[in-house]
Amino acid sequence: MSTTADRTRPLSGALRVPALVAALALAAWVAPARAQHADSATVAPASADAAETINRDFWRWVRDRARQVREMSGGPFAFAMQFRISPQLARTIHDAAESQGLDPELGFRLVRAESAFNPRARSHAGALGYTQLMPSTARWLDRRMTTRERILEPEPNLRVGFGYLRRLIDKYDGDVRLALLAYNRGEGAVDRDLRSGRNPENGYTRRVLGMGRDRYRGPGRR
Repeated sequence: MSTTADRTRPLSGALRVPALVAALALAAWVAPARAQHADSATVAPASADAAETINRDFWRWVRDRARQVREMSGGPFAFAMQFRISPQLARTIHDAAESQGLDPELGFRLVRAESAFNPRARSHAGALGYTQLMPSTARWLDRRMTTRERILEPEPNLRVGFGYLRRLIDKYDGDVRLALLAYNRGEGAVDRDLRSGRNPENGYTRRVLGMGRDRYRGPGRR
């Protein structure tokens, strides 16, 4: 998949909330509620129904706070901050990656490299949208991708592009580098280089995976 879109630079380092800080934050939220619940139990009528309601509400509150901690430490909000995009777009990309079994971080990196998060990106070669799908490839992967406007729609574009990358990761036995090169150059070109003993690298993987402290070190798959 070739592109001409300008690349954006991420914030220095991913936004991460250390596990200890997250645990302490959750404990700080939970402790007052527990104390309040304990105090109310001494003055409230001994009603089984009332106690059940209080218990249910309390644990719903705990689950909500835990979800907020997860969002801050590795969910769509964290990626929105890291890649300087809207929370709504971050949610769309995150959910599309998870639906295809792709590590969301790799999905965000792919979109940044391919289209700079521009949903209307078009390359000179004719690649389209967030994941820069070639129309012929898009139709081969999904027969419903019959028009350029359909390919440019954010959710189908992300779903098909991420699904293709996940399929390539499986084909190359979890080798994210080879999968990305096949995504960019085509499977045939990469396979020919491998059969002849040549390195298929063309520099594309550095644009997606980054370098140094910013380098992607995940497994590629969920």
